[in-house]
Amino acid sequence: MSPISDTELNAYVDGETFPERQAIIEAWLAKNPTDAERVRVWRRQNQVLRAAFGRILSEPVPSALLNASRPEATDESKITALGRSAAPLRDAPALKPQALDRRDRLALIVAGSFLTGAGVACLAGFLMG
Repeated sequence: MSPISDTELNAYVDGETFPERQAIIEAWLAKNPTDAERVRVWRRQNQVLRAAFGRILSEPVPSALLNASRPEATDESKITALGRSAAPLRDAPALKPQALDRRDRLALIVAGSFLTGAGVACLAGFLMG
């Protein structure tokens, strides 16, 4: 029996395997506890993600996102070689800087501290030989 790939195991967890492969994968998992444990962890991870974000899946996609990929110009002279209108980028309003809220500032401080620490550690390692 050939080993089962991670791609097939992921498809199995998601319920997207071909029926004829499902029995083969289940037999493989019965004989390979390491892969069986990985599958169990992935299934649990899927459950946690659905519990946390499942309601978002039922929300409608905002119209701004739906329209973002559609060219607004129908005039052939405004269509680029890629088939998209260049007008929305050219006519886009300038972005105004927004004030950072407390979480954004905290994230920047943490990221800066991490990078500083990593830089100091690298420098120390370099200097020590």
